[in-house]
Amino acid sequence: MCRTKHRLPIAGALAVILLASVTLSAADLEMVDGYGNITGVVDVARDGLTVIENTGDRFFYRRARDYDLPGGRYLGFYNQGLNRIIRFPRSGRGPVERADLNTPYPQFVPASVSVRPIGSGPGFAPYIDVWLAPRPVVPAYPGITPYGVPPVVSGYYSSGTTLSVGPIGPAIGLGPSPLISRFPNAQLQSTVSESRIVEVGQLEPVEIEFVNTHNETLIVTLTDVRHPGREPEYRLEPGGSQRVRLPRDAGQVRIDLYESFDPLGNPVQREHRVALAPEPRYEVIVHRLRIQSIAIDRTGKSPNEIEDVNVQGVGVGRFVLPPGDQLVSGTIDVYGVATGAANPGSVAPIVPNP
Repeated sequence: MCRTKHRLPIAGALAVILLASVTLSAADLEMVDGYGNITGVVDVARDGLTVIENTGDRFFYRRARDYDLPGGRYLGFYNQGLNRIIRFPRSGRGPVERADLNTPYPQFVPASVSVRPIGSGPGFAPYIDVWLAPRPVVPAYPGITPYGVPPVVSGYYSSGTTLSVGPIGPAIGLGPSPLISRFPNAQLQSTVSESRIVEVGQLEPVEIEFVNTHNETLIVTLTDVRHPGREPEYRLEPGGSQRVRLPRDAGQVRIDLYESFDPLGNPVQREHRVALAPEPRYEVIVHRLRIQSIAIDRTGKSPNEIEDVNVQGVGVGRFVLPPGDQLVSGTIDVYGVATGAANPGSVAPIVPNP
């Protein structure tokens, strides 16, 4: 019984060693993590790479030159099932980059591994000329591609910029594409060449009246994110008030300009606009004045018995005013709102003017 128990693990270990030796003999590169551990191997072929991880998982990445860096310093490969692009250094030695196209805004990021040739192996060398050979010319006839040449249905390299993934066609006014209809799983890739934020405009200003319902003097400080250096202060005596006139923002629009290729390989551009809701612009900070010390003349020489009163501001709280068109003319009980705010940055309730 004891011998039987020991034979199984030994046999299993021999099988693992034999499988590993077979795998390594067929592989060209090995993957190494940041601690120097070998996490898998890469088998190189004419049409792409097979990544074999230590867990036994195997993934084939087809050669995708559209995602090369300029000059071929990094070479792109694509796995349709994972919807993932990986880029390897042309030398076959160095860090790997990856981009997962299922995320809303894919971008190339460093992978957790680097690669290096196994022993004195050639790495990528036998296939570099094939991978970087000039692209066959695709005739400009809708739905027709030469024999053996894949249809041009993907964008060009990103050089590390953000990718936007999705089919192109009606969105840019091209109409249905015969290539896309024949290859339903094909997706065009595009790069964001420019992104900017534009102000929509200004709304009519409003008048806000700050009211002090407390029995102590309050100091109200108004900050404006548009003008951080300007922080006017208003002194409100008990029962007093202060009117202020405040401009309002109508919001912003982010304009993204995409560049890509249509199904026939022609460069195209499209513009995408995203409305951005206005954000809170004004913050109100409230302090109350408390007497800290009083200087009294005990000599009787001063015309005033109390020579000096030293006061100090004690924080009460802070709140923000509503953004955009939510900010309306009205009245704010600054002491009540500041003390009742659940947390700093709470939006102040405003009593609209009748």
